[in-house]
Amino acid sequence: MKSLKSLLPFTLFCLSLLMINDSIAQSSKSNGAQTFEKYIDANQDAHLKEFLELISIPSISSIPANKPDVQRAAVWIVNKLKSIGISNAQVIPTAGQPAVFGSWENAPGKPTVLIYAHYDVQPVKESEWIIPPFAPQIKDGKIFGRGASDDKSGVMMSIWAVEAMLKTNGKLPVNVKFIFEGEEEAGSPNFKNMAMANKALLKADFGLNADGGQYDENTPEILMSLRGTAAMEFSIKTADIDAHSGQFGGKTLNSALIMSQIISSLYTKEGNVAVAGFYDKVIPPTAKEKAMMQKVPYNKEEDRKILGSTAETGDTTYSALERIWYRPTLEIIGMQSGYTAAEGHSNIIPGNAMARITCRLVNNQDPAEIQDLIVKHVNSHLPTGATASFKFTRGKGGASPMKFPSDTKEYKYVSDVLEKVYGRQPIQVGTGGSIGSLISVKDILGIYMYSMGLEQSDEKWHASNEFFKVSSVRKGQILYCNYFEHLAEEEGKLKK
Repeated sequence: MKSLKSLLPFTLFCLSLLMINDSIAQSSKSNGAQTFEKYIDANQDAHLKEFLELISIPSISSIPANKPDVQRAAVWIVNKLKSIGISNAQVIPTAGQPAVFGSWENAPGKPTVLIYAHYDVQPVKESEWIIPPFAPQIKDGKIFGRGASDDKSGVMMSIWAVEAMLKTNGKLPVNVKFIFEGEEEAGSPNFKNMAMANKALLKADFGLNADGGQYDENTPEILMSLRGTAAMEFSIKTADIDAHSGQFGGKTLNSALIMSQIISSLYTKEGNVAVAGFYDKVIPPTAKEKAMMQKVPYNKEEDRKILGSTAETGDTTYSALERIWYRPTLEIIGMQSGYTAAEGHSNIIPGNAMARITCRLVNNQDPAEIQDLIVKHVNSHLPTGATASFKFTRGKGGASPMKFPSDTKEYKYVSDVLEKVYGRQPIQVGTGGSIGSLISVKDILGIYMYSMGLEQSDEKWHASNEFFKVSSVRKGQILYCNYFEHLAEEEGKLKK
């Protein structure tokens, strides 16, 4: 008993040392956070200026004439990375549009995180914009311009976060690699081959996808699934030239009419896809996924408000979220035939018609197999005298669907940081969109890239008048800085 009493002062002394050390560590961590936040705030105007400069480059990956612009954007990003101390920043050529790579690897023994984003953008209809889409402007707390949200925001948020920590601390708590794609909006046709050829360069322990979003300004989310995609176009030919509607009307096949009939045959009255075999490999959502949907504060009226639409479509056997996240779709994204100029009237019978299709796919569906089923369906509905030709604009196949597990430490780290920054636990969501490169990263590098972007669904992705909220510029940088610190801390605990 006496010996135990004699140990009591020593024990209390040791406990006091531990408490002091913990207090110092917490104080140091708090001071570090305050320092990089001060840097972020002090450089807000300079960063916004840079952002407008990048947005002004029309890096449309799917239009060949814009290839020099895509390359110019890649070089711009390389120069930005070098300016913050990423000396190995470089353009990686591909068979299509280039990727951009850069890394900071001066934290030996610490984990390495690979950050993905894309700097290419969608085409535009300039007449529908309130400003020229590549002359970005800041209005009412919003940054307007093509790619402002999807996904030049992801590129710059992650770069600025690294800049803030390097400029204030001189180092990062973890190793960071960037891979920015230049043709995500064209279906990522060359990303897989690029990643295979640069497997050692891209090797990492953790992955983050900056091409992601949050549910709204106050509600964080973690993405649990992506749909896949398959794209194609087909043309109907009935004659070598357009015909005079008076001279040949009533006895000549009309390609526009045949095209519309074939397109109608692709759907049932209920809004389902009528292509034979289209749903054969679809697996219904699990009980866990159904429960997840019930927790999402989905408001269909908000969706209608964003689009300016008045009604929904689709098989009402399934909820709106189930149709978006766990059911496949076949959408006509463009059609052309006959005389379509803004003015004038031409009395012709079109000899040619064209339609473009994008399918969003789920779980076990194979993009190439779905394309083959559509080809078979179109050919089976051709009348005598009409021919069909097919073009796979993004190559045969496409992006496969993908799901993310919630029982991993990678998931927990992202969830922890979102909760810290937003003050509430993130909700789990699916998405109807596709990011083909993420499944390539999983297959080649063996890591899941959990999404951690700041895009929000009201920001008009792919539509006219796309924008990104100014408030998200600061929050995005703080999110990434906190993630780097949390990752280092948690992985450090595992090594003790």
